[in-house]
Amino acid sequence: MSESSSIGTNSSSGLGTIQSSQSGSSDYSDISGTTVPLILVTSHRDDTTSKLGSQASFKQLPANRYCYTSWHEVRNAEVKGDQLNCPRIREGPREKERTFYSLRDEDGNPIHHDRKGKKRMDYRNKMENWENAVSVNLSFQDLGDAYQRENFIRVLKRLIRAEELQLMDDSLTDLHSVSLPRCKYLNLSRNFLPSFKKLPRLPVVEHLYLEQNNITSLDGLDVLRKAPLQSLHLRSNPVSFTVNYRQRVFQILPNLKSLDGVKRLPSDSVFDSEEEPSRMCVIC
Repeated sequence: MSESSSIGTNSSSGLGTIQSSQSGSSDYSDISGTTVPLILVTSHRDDTTSKLGSQASFKQLPANRYCYTSWHEVRNAEVKGDQLNCPRIREGPREKERTFYSLRDEDGNPIHHDRKGKKRMDYRNKMENWENAVSVNLSFQDLGDAYQRENFIRVLKRLIRAEELQLMDDSLTDLHSVSLPRCKYLNLSRNFLPSFKKLPRLPVVEHLYLEQNNITSLDGLDVLRKAPLQSLHLRSNPVSFTVNYRQRVFQILPNLKSLDGVKRLPSDSVFDSEEEPSRMCVIC
């Protein structure tokens, strides 16, 4: 991803990546069709402009003043959550709360709206409207702060209509408290999930990507038996290197059509001996 793309994704929001059914299929941020103020398309660190080189158009944009601003907190912003592409969940609530009502722009006007308490929370929930999101990308979140992780789970629990969800490389270990009732495609590759028991509830999932996690056994895989699962990807998990791996997966999921990108083969019904002959390596 280019530096300019990463700036767009880092600053559009304080929360995750959403594409509604009306939005395009791009994985990158595009605010040309929205009313997001250009002041939000900026980095949250002063040294970012030095990395951009000759891209002078970004150098005049304010940065620190807006570093923890979400799109729906800006005065007169009308953008909804399902109109955003690749926003981020970021940390820093304490710093933000100390200055939320005092921040002003170059003309001395308040940056944020003046809603407080319950009105502020209700307005946030209305503008985020994650319930309307159909295609969602919340990958590469770098959830190092407890505030980020809490908001990440909060957003996931609101994705009741999401049919396609990307959660790659988020350092996730447990999503069992989340339910995704309409999700047909879920990509959880490059996380740290230790077991199928830590997956979210997926009653209608058809395509599930779990490559490069830390799944060591097939315990709990049977929870997917009732789902219309067609393809499952488990490459680079410890369990994928065990004896009779493919045969055992297809035995647990008899309706599965493809495993690790390979369609079901006649040999996937034939179990080899569990005991392998010992081998000795002689180094000369």
